[in-house]
Amino acid sequence: MLRGIDSVALRSNPAPVLPLPHPVPANRFLAFWKLFSTKDLPELGAGPRSDAMALGPLENTLDRFRREAQLEPDQSLRLRAATLLYHDHHDAAHDIVQDLQDTEAAMIHAILHRREPDYWNAKYWFRRFDAHPVYRSLGRRLPSLAGSPAEVEMARRLTLPGPFDPFAFVDLCESHEKCAAHDAGVIWLRRVQHAEFEELAAHLLA
Repeated sequence: MLRGIDSVALRSNPAPVLPLPHPVPANRFLAFWKLFSTKDLPELGAGPRSDAMALGPLENTLDRFRREAQLEPDQSLRLRAATLLYHDHHDAAHDIVQDLQDTEAAMIHAILHRREPDYWNAKYWFRRFDAHPVYRSLGRRLPSLAGSPAEVEMARRLTLPGPFDPFAFVDLCESHEKCAAHDAGVIWLRRVQHAEFEELAAHLLA
């Protein structure tokens, strides 16, 4: 589990990373991130990081956002699970998705286990669905996040099938599990993970 992140390095890439255009009402997407973004990106591991919102205030803010954004109940429930996971409340997120059978719940379930980390279980849940619009969009976006030769090579590995490959991302997270928090690869993978959360939020808000 990765702790004690080098926040100075990450603050040079403040959250949220600017997304590519989405078929989502811009005011809703931006309002979501205004409420729920954090200065430090989520860790590859379970966290918790210091600026994640406490569970009570987070639940209250999610309730307010649901009312103001006029979200449908199913849409709101899955967005709640993703946001709880983004803020390192793994148990609360798991309580929501464990009994849901849809693709989006399986994706959140997989990301949760990847961060736990339980890599085998993460792949089990990723196998529950085929190529998803979130990962097609993330695959198109990934080259814009890669700058150094090492990042370009990791981006190439993550997009060999064309879309973003969540199984390859699990493998990269596992291979970096014991690396220092300030390792350049860890920092970049956290940026990719944050982009994954952004694409998922955009999809759920559509």
